[in-house]
Amino acid sequence: GAVADKLAAVTLPFSLRAGEDGKLFGSVTNQDIHRALEERGFAIERRHILLDDPIKTLGDHKITINIGPDTRATVTITIAPLTE
Repeated sequence: GAVADKLAAVTLPFSLRAGEDGKLFGSVTNQDIHRALEERGFAIERRHILLDDPIKTLGDHKITINIGPDTRATVTITIAPLTE
């Protein structure tokens, strides 16, 4: 579907403080992803963002979003270290 195709092209950038080992001091939750998608004009219910645990590591993460019956899309989350 059109929404799935649009979501597949989306990369959501986040910057969080991280330790030297690359572990985040915070995390990215489905609430954060929901907010970032809303800012880009996607009206997706938070419970449809299939994220079991908050993301706590740097780098790229693929997140599955349940758009509707038998329709899923994948968005990419990129977490970069926050430089003060």
